[in-house]
Amino acid sequence: MPTLFRAPKPTMRLAEGEHISLAGREWMAIHTPGHTEDHLCLFDPEAGVMLCGDHVLPTITPHISGMSSQPDPLNGFFESLDKVGAFGSQVKVSLPAHGKPFTNLAQRCEEIKTHHIGRLDKLRTTAAAFDKPATVTEFSGHLFSPRAQGTMADSETFAHLEHLRIAGEFDYRVVDGVREYVRVQ
Repeated sequence: MPTLFRAPKPTMRLAEGEHISLAGREWMAIHTPGHTEDHLCLFDPEAGVMLCGDHVLPTITPHISGMSSQPDPLNGFFESLDKVGAFGSQVKVSLPAHGKPFTNLAQRCEEIKTHHIGRLDKLRTTAAAFDKPATVTEFSGHLFSPRAQGTMADSETFAHLEHLRIAGEFDYRVVDGVREYVRVQ
């Protein structure tokens, strides 16, 4: 059967903190799983420039996929936000993969974390309103607008539900091959 999609293979692997020369600058690799489990930011400490990729975006939040080999990609994302935010005033300008450059990296990291904490709270209140086990798609309908519904919304909802399950707040059962989540606290 033909393959519809194949993930690109890296041509070079960089370890956390490893340096690489690009465009006449020395960049430090910062492993930032969350948006994807192999996401990498690059930091030029001399110029104070952070290449954020999809990790920190200036006006929207990056997609956190539940389809990861990591058990809790949302927790990994939170840890990555803390790691990048800790650079603080060392970062003069952040260059995202989408949107315009921005200068408030640490603040933006906190805003994104607050957004996702709000999503977790919304799942808690939604579960209480359902008062019965519900599917990922049913929960997703309460987190995302109708325009945003689909596989990416379901994937991100799944990542949030799994975060709550690992924290001991939710559990799931499988009915006809479909997970149904329920709040246990």
